[in-house]
Amino acid sequence: MAKKLTAFGKYLKKKKISAAEAASELGVTRSYISALISGAMTPGLKLAIEIQNWSKTAVAADSWVK
Repeated sequence: MAKKLTAFGKYLKKKKISAAEAASELGVTRSYISALISGAMTPGLKLAIEIQNWSKTAVAADSWVK
């Protein structure tokens, strides 16, 4: 069964950006990025905004809100 990806996970896959690379650029751990990709965790507001800016708005900060 394929894993369901968050908008962030889909963005990384589309851009061929590894979890390690994203973690380094965003200043968090690779395991935290993996949790964000799978939806196991959601970022705080500050990181959600950083991800939005880092992805050039491809991953909207409000995409984390359910």
